Amino acid sequence: MLPAKNYSTLHGIRGVAALCIVVLHSPRLFGTAPAFLGMAVDLFFALSGFVLAHAYEDRLRRGMTPLEFLRRRWARLYPLYGLGLLLGIVHAVVCIQYGSPTEPWSWARLFTVLPFSLLMLPAPVTQVLFPLNGPMWSIFFELLANLLWVAFWRPLQSLRALVVTVLVCGVLYSCAVYYWETPAVGLTWETFPGGLARVCCSFAAGLLIHRLRDRLRAPSVPPLLLMVSLPVMALTSPGPIAQLVSVVLVFPVIVLMGARSEPWSATRGFYDRLGKASYCVYVLHRPLAALVYGAALQFAGLRMEAFAPWGGVVFLGGLVVGGLLLTDRFETPARWWLTRNLPRAEKQPRSVPSRDGLLLATEGTGEQTAAVSSPRRPESSHDLEGA
Repeated sequence: MLPAKNYSTLHGIRGVAALCIVVLHSPRLFGTAPAFLGMAVDLFFALSGFVLAHAYEDRLRRGMTPLEFLRRRWARLYPLYGLGLLLGIVHAVVCIQYGSPTEPWSWARLFTVLPFSLLMLPAPVTQVLFPLNGPMWSIFFELLANLLWVAFWRPLQSLRALVVTVLVCGVLYSCAVYYWETPAVGLTWETFPGGLARVCCSFAAGLLIHRLRDRLRAPSVPPLLLMVSLPVMALTSPGPIAQLVSVVLVFPVIVLMGARSEPWSATRGFYDRLGKASYCVYVLHRPLAALVYGAALQFAGLRMEAFAPWGGVVFLGGLVVGGLLLTDRFETPARWWLTRNLPRAEKQPRSVPSRDGLLLATEGTGEQTAAVSSPRRPESSHDLEGA
């Protein structure tokens, strides 16, 4: 029986992408960062398409319904989303109590957006989709892409249909970049249509790479080079056209090469842990950084800009360590509890070997894969979803 494929290199790529987003969103801690780092979310979307296909295609063939799929995705994403939302609420309350020139919060605004945020829906009364935790726009769009994929899963089994989907979404995203003169679309209601094209382009590319992973040739590249490719590319300060090319061509190639290479056994744990912490890092970094900055200024009279970038490095290290702890002690137990206790949309399909000799874990594991011969409860192994 073939061993389970862990895709450690892809875990490492996802982890570095999450750190790039933190650096971009924390100028007071790191200083001004290249805008290209924001393209990390497109790499997330492509990774998500690849790994969700790896985790769920066989289960869908065995009868998993779209509702059951969405139930598992919600159980996977909501615990840490809820924690990030709580931090965002605390930050908003602090801004109301002490005042903030950059965050115009009021009680009326808070209670208006809160019901939508609790349901993981964008707030229709603000320009930004998720004012309590801005980066959650990408999680919302990824869930939309997940919904479209599972709804049209059977037609997309046709390779021709999948290729056409990738091409059409790529053209639509290119038109959005031309219209709004930036590839960073989807963060606001104004660019909402462009955001949908953006996520569908990269997510469908990830699905296509998974479908063709054994047919396409890819050069052997050291995993470390793939892991740092995004920040290295950012140093060149590519323009909008180069950023678009990166999304539609370069990032899918990185995913393909990452899927074909694995790090040495001595360093594999580092890659896996970095990827394991990435979702927590992404979800919590924005409100947590705002609270740290506000507390230092309000109670100690310190401006964090004076300590950049070393203050940011310390913050980043604490965020990764805390992300690992929260993932093990909070997110994983909460996800298992939700998976067991949420109303089931279907009876679980009988576990049978997949085409590659793998068995997809059937209870509360999100996108975990486990070897057929392993009877124990699988460890937490998170999907490479969009940030």
